Amino acid sequence: MLGGGIEKELLKWLELARRSGKRGWVLVRDGKILGVFKDRKDAIVAAKEPGIYLLAFVD
Repeated sequence: MLGGGIEKELLKWLELARRSGKRGWVLVRDGKILGVFKDRKDAIVAAKEPGIYLLAFVD
């Protein structure tokens, strides 16, 4: 993540979530999809470990 800033990295993660073909709340960490959830609160609970996550709704 050097040189581009966190914003650039999060935009890549968002594109990954959109292109995944999955629908619902998509939880991404370190450029990998951790899960897809119907309820936002379930996705938040799944983000247990410290770190930077992206939670996006994909329909």
